[in-house]
Amino acid sequence: MSEVNVRERFEMIYNKTYDYIYKYLIIKSDSRETAEDILQSVYLSFYKRMLAGEKILDPKHYLLRSAKHGLADHYSSKRITESLDDSIEIVDEKALDSLENDDGFAYEEILQSLKNSDEVTYRIFLLHFGHDYTIEKTAKTLGLAESTVKSKMYRALKKLRKQLKEGERYAVFGRDKEIR
Repeated sequence: MSEVNVRERFEMIYNKTYDYIYKYLIIKSDSRETAEDILQSVYLSFYKRMLAGEKILDPKHYLLRSAKHGLADHYSSKRITESLDDSIEIVDEKALDSLENDDGFAYEEILQSLKNSDEVTYRIFLLHFGHDYTIEKTAKTLGLAESTVKSKMYRALKKLRKQLKEGERYAVFGRDKEIR
């Protein structure tokens, strides 16, 4: 195949697979910059293999597999010594302030409660509050409807507020939980 044909085929494959691979990397990586770096490496190595004349029967599968390997390389080279809590920055302080009170419904308790919820709800909170995504952008990134993102977020906020009120009730006695 000539270089012009390779470039045209690459552009066609790139246009068909970019959104899918990018969404996958955004969800799985620790930052947007990391996702974009890995994405760039994946497509560059794919293009070089095409120029070398290698036949790749299922480009989408190949690119996804390369993205997974890129993520694995990133995380293994990073030496994860910090906890997940340390790497999350909460941008929307107003939302946290509404959940915290004098009795100490602490940030850690909020995160723990979110971690105990389903994975999608946790990712919604991470993207919306941690990375300052809009609801629309969060929905697009996760491949969900905006209404789904809104309802999961508001249900989780309602649950957190309920836990806050229960915490206030038991705080009078200096206990975390009800005595049975």
